[in-house]
Amino acid sequence: MGVRQRYDRKVDRPIAAFDIETVPDPELGRRLYGLEGTDGEVMLGMLERRLQQTGERTDFHAPPFHRVVVISVAWLDPESGTFKLGSPAGDTSDEVAHLEGFYRLLRHERAPRLVSWNGSGFDLPVIQYRAMVHGLAAPEFYRAGGERERNSYTRRFDDLHVDLMDVLSGFGASSRVRLDDWSRILGLPGKTVTEGSEVHRHFAAGQHQLLRTYCELDALNTLLAYLVWRLHTGALDAVLLRDLVAEISRSLESDERSDVAAFGSALVGWPGTERGRQLEL
Repeated sequence: MGVRQRYDRKVDRPIAAFDIETVPDPELGRRLYGLEGTDGEVMLGMLERRLQQTGERTDFHAPPFHRVVVISVAWLDPESGTFKLGSPAGDTSDEVAHLEGFYRLLRHERAPRLVSWNGSGFDLPVIQYRAMVHGLAAPEFYRAGGERERNSYTRRFDDLHVDLMDVLSGFGASSRVRLDDWSRILGLPGKTVTEGSEVHRHFAAGQHQLLRTYCELDALNTLLAYLVWRLHTGALDAVLLRDLVAEISRSLESDERSDVAAFGSALVGWPGTERGRQLEL
């Protein structure tokens, strides 16, 4: 039986598990709030201002105030078994390049299924807002695969975009879980490079490759969590899951970045022989 035949129709298109990293946009800090100084100083000023606005509840800004500093994708094609981990725009600090790289993925001859963790609540709104700020058109996002009437990236309960955090919480019926927590519960490495609260400091320091690695590993955690969910729903079997993970592990172990290679080594033997047991009813 071929790889494609071992998946159900819900996962027969390429899977693009993605993640973004952002910082408060220093240009907006200067223009809207009159903040002065280096980018790092302005970003800190914006965080402090947000804390004041929210009565110390959060320093996190609404989506339009975020500048995208990297978009990363863990790509898996069930038909061919092809796996790729990367950031379409690389290490560049050019926000437009990241946005264009993301939308370029959607022009694949078989529109990919986007998979995210809180993508509906944050990642996609940021991408859409920032694309409009830069005057970028993205009709493929709204008419993917010519399936506008049947399936959509934009409708919450369709599956062309699967926000796994939203799905697993029953679309908000239960508490939402952090990706790092769920990854570690599943036995995955979780976040190993830095923390989200430090992204603005790394960006101000010009550490773009570090941010790329951090984002790519989050996309990878998301992909692996998605595959476990598809095992749970019966869309793929345990043998296929282990085969796919073994291929992913081999690919990662050859990466020149030590953090990525270490993640690949940590996948050897994951998810374990007990996972994938079928209940006998």
